[in-house]
Amino acid sequence: MVLTLALFALLAQSSETVWIEAEHFKGVKGYCWPGAPKPKTEGHWGISGPGWAAEWTQGGESNFMSIACGPDDDKAVASLEVEIPVAGKYRVWVRYRDNREATSRFQVRAGGALLTYGETPRVEEDNELKLYWDWAFAWEQHEAELPKGKVTLELLSAFKEKQCRQIDCLVLTTDAAYTPRMKEHPGHPAREVLGALAKGIDPKLEPLARRASEPKTPDAWAPRTFRDKGFLYLWNMDPAAKWAGDDPRRVMFPYHIGDKDVREAFEKKYAGAAEIPIFSDPRIVPTFHGSGPKVLENAAFLKWLDANPDRAWGMMMNYAGDAPVTAAVRESFLKYRERYVGSIAGESLGYFYPKDEAMKAATAAAKTRRELVAAFTPVALASNAEKYRKVFGQDWPDAYREVIPCPSINMTAFAPICYEWGARAVGYESSAITSGLLSMRMAFLRGAARQNGGLTVTYRSCNFGDASTIFSESSSFTKPKNILDNYYSVFSGAGMTWYKMDLWHQYMSGASMFYHEQGFDEYWIPGGTSAAGIHEVQLSPKGKLVDRFLRVTVKHPDRGVPFTPVAFLVDYAHGWDPAPFQPHAFGDMAKRPDLTLFADHEQQLREYFWVAYHPIGPKSEEPITATNEVYVPGVFGDIFDVVYAYPDTKRWTTLATYPVAIAAGDIELTADEGKRLAEYVQKGGTLVVADGHLSGPGVDALELPRMGAPSESDECVWLGKKVASQRFRYRPIDGGRPLATTADGKVFCAAVDRGQGRLIVLSVPRGLGIDRAAVPALPLLVAHLTRGLMPVEVSGGVEWLVNRTATGWIVTLLNPAGQAKPQQGITPTDFRENRAVTIRSSTPIASASDWLFSDEKLVPKDKTLDLVVPAGGVRIVELR
Repeated sequence: MVLTLALFALLAQSSETVWIEAEHFKGVKGYCWPGAPKPKTEGHWGISGPGWAAEWTQGGESNFMSIACGPDDDKAVASLEVEIPVAGKYRVWVRYRDNREATSRFQVRAGGALLTYGETPRVEEDNELKLYWDWAFAWEQHEAELPKGKVTLELLSAFKEKQCRQIDCLVLTTDAAYTPRMKEHPGHPAREVLGALAKGIDPKLEPLARRASEPKTPDAWAPRTFRDKGFLYLWNMDPAAKWAGDDPRRVMFPYHIGDKDVREAFEKKYAGAAEIPIFSDPRIVPTFHGSGPKVLENAAFLKWLDANPDRAWGMMMNYAGDAPVTAAVRESFLKYRERYVGSIAGESLGYFYPKDEAMKAATAAAKTRRELVAAFTPVALASNAEKYRKVFGQDWPDAYREVIPCPSINMTAFAPICYEWGARAVGYESSAITSGLLSMRMAFLRGAARQNGGLTVTYRSCNFGDASTIFSESSSFTKPKNILDNYYSVFSGAGMTWYKMDLWHQYMSGASMFYHEQGFDEYWIPGGTSAAGIHEVQLSPKGKLVDRFLRVTVKHPDRGVPFTPVAFLVDYAHGWDPAPFQPHAFGDMAKRPDLTLFADHEQQLREYFWVAYHPIGPKSEEPITATNEVYVPGVFGDIFDVVYAYPDTKRWTTLATYPVAIAAGDIELTADEGKRLAEYVQKGGTLVVADGHLSGPGVDALELPRMGAPSESDECVWLGKKVASQRFRYRPIDGGRPLATTADGKVFCAAVDRGQGRLIVLSVPRGLGIDRAAVPALPLLVAHLTRGLMPVEVSGGVEWLVNRTATGWIVTLLNPAGQAKPQQGITPTDFRENRAVTIRSSTPIASASDWLFSDEKLVPKDKTLDLVVPAGGVRIVELR
């Protein structure tokens, strides 16, 4: 069903809401883990997230973090100044830890009111969560009269208690109908617009991009691979296993099997075999976990390298340490360095540790994020160089080139920086609970790689909170004493649907290589001692997925180039991550919490990307499952990339390849950067900027239209259609074509044609209302900007991405619905959640086939193709 914009005129006048994450309060320092023995604070709140077993079992914290204080601490105080959009009676809701059979008291000072929470239980004492964890997240609200304007909120522990107080978030709202149960936000005008767009975008919607996409993808978009030899799959191997020996009865390919009985059965079954599922694939790269360069002391491995001159090799540095190597190892490393893919640094920038004192001294004078990056870069690189010096006994040339940083969080912040540091490949460690969805993170990584000519790596784990799916008995943690954390078993972790989607999404998104974290449990011996009996050694569920992935991609070697015509322009020093371990830009690197605490810059980035990838916002408010925050059927599809504004404009290599660029977050433009942006517009690009987030001498080059004095409104008229809005500030725009006005005709969004291109200005500061949420004009603008840019589009409530091949298009379809996989347990597939999907092409479709459903005959109808994506299913449809 297609909804026209006329519907928006029927929306009621909005209530006002201010959502506040507790970790953004000032005065929060250190950590406080309520689940740890004897947690203690002394007059302050501490970070308490991301949570452990209890938090993830009940859906996790909003925004990935919470704060807590010790039981005995009755003096903990944190404060935050917030802006109240309108005066009135506000309901002050708090999501907090409701302890079992104990009070959980704390106070909130809001305006002149002092409100006490946690005096009575809000969740029944014998609730399942309380029985396991002795607490559950609960909501409680009290009322306060608040004036318009700046108000200081205080969060006070105020009482001594038997258990920790733990606070997730606070909500100030005039919405009397709002009663939260999990993490859901009140209704909001921008979300109403996005929700209507999700039901169908009007095909008559006017395109606003000045130029259309070219069907041929730019050369810079093509995924780069190691030595230009194609996709690789890095796999942890056992260097002591028989594959590296001389026994003719050995398994002839590198392998790793964790359990002794499985390994012995595997070796017996495949001794001398020319074909072995997974391990005989030549794209598998032997990678060594925990050994470091010392693996080159293994003469059998050196012999294998000599006997296989076309094969690459690699290492994982997480547990290798800095032990010095011999001169012989150093010489061997140099001999085989050309074939060395690099050193995987899981959840790290490289396992180097700058001293806090040195970093604090280096960054003390910085006044901006760019100055912070300039200050901590030499300290970080010197620390990395020292690590290499300790290992190799000498200064090592290009010491960061072969580091492959793979943070699970902060990849979005550091991808452009790591390439600048000299990394050849930059990666991301995926997991089912790293909220912020995979497609968005891949856009940050892929955009940085395209811009810097780099490789991309996806570090493939199987984690979900504190649980992991492990098909190895020796590596499992399945006893009751493990239930509080680190519970690994075949029923735990993210599940096989997540694993399957992870494989295909990352591959079709252009990953240069995968690194397989476990690798020891792709084979198992299932069965039992009763009716089932013991079966022979075989592929585990994970192994079956990998094996089929490898076989299908051999059959279909051209995965094409990800087609992403819309770029978000973000400062290379933006520092933001959607799910951080600390509430600061750059995580813990910069040592300047006064400069990096979450503020309007980060909020703008969050709101812009939450618009682009809607419904990630509503999905992140549900109880977290293994797919709902990672795979999201976005309103606009996976059509976005991120490009970075570097002060060195020689790095502005790809901006011109995108028909549309949306500037997001604070960017301090140099004069040269401003000229490059103005040139982008003159030569045909469509650039979107908002008021107040661009600074520096380069802004003058954009020749922004004149804007009047700041004013306020809660009215929006978009291209003649009235749309409900929250209260926002704006400056009336003089000139250009009006796109959005107030009811009395004041223009706050306008399009100005320049040369062959177009400049679109949104005069609302950062595109956010006074409530710091996106104004409804922003999703409407994105809807118009994306029209006419995609030669192939999809409707039907699935996640989709498009790749251009030499002969046509590949459309990847993922349906995460029907797979509500919790942290523990196997969830049956709910096939009532199958999705009927329509693929639409701008040109006639001659033929269509599916890589994964090869027996199904697909029959196009001129420019459309109808098919069904099963619940929890993936389809890879090739169009010619």
